[in-house]
Amino acid sequence: MERAIRIDCFQNLANYRKPSSFIIKESYPLPPYSTVIGMIHAISGFDSYHKMQVSIQGENAGSVSELYTRYSFKFDTKYEEGRHQLCIKGEDKDYGVFKGIAHVELICDNRMVLHIIPEEEDFDKIYQALKCPIIYPSLGRYEDLLDIQNVEIVELQKVESATIRNNIYIPFQSELDIGRRTSTTYMLTKEYEITPQGYRRWKPDGGKIKAHYMPKDTSVVNAYIDTYGDVVAFA
Repeated sequence: MERAIRIDCFQNLANYRKPSSFIIKESYPLPPYSTVIGMIHAISGFDSYHKMQVSIQGENAGSVSELYTRYSFKFDTKYEEGRHQLCIKGEDKDYGVFKGIAHVELICDNRMVLHIIPEEEDFDKIYQALKCPIIYPSLGRYEDLLDIQNVEIVELQKVESATIRNNIYIPFQSELDIGRRTSTTYMLTKEYEITPQGYRRWKPDGGKIKAHYMPKDTSVVNAYIDTYGDVVAFA
């Protein structure tokens, strides 16, 4: 029987930005795997990538649109009075910056249940970091603070069938069977690597995970559940 770290948490307002959205910062209904993994790395003080499996589920009260100040510029763009709203002084010339407003989609009252299975050598360190994080945890934007309400170690067991209690991401490659049901599908980021030039890029294998977004009260077969009977689907 395998064990996992269960995290019960809440966010009042948050944006889990879809990479393809620019004019309006659209949000996923739940944070993608890379966002949760990044939060774990930050509160644990990791300065290199540590592998882990993640299951993400939750419920929210919908979304709202909010205005924010947007700055845009291009490298080597010379400042022009009447065209640019801001001027950045440089050694050889002044640079122009556009300032305006844009919209961001915010998920409201998101109650989540996260499950983490780290590598065995990281298990206790991550568990203690979640209990006493070195920085205040956030998910999404830096200002989207995460209220961690409970952290505990749970046992996982396999069952023939179960009912999903929360909306959940289920990877296409999961053993869990959703049958012939249709669902919203997302391509979610997970693991990155550092290039020789020092840039981050998504790994060719495991960098992006294709997943179903399944609604609660859906019956599934060949599932794993935790101590509380919640279905888990790891990527």
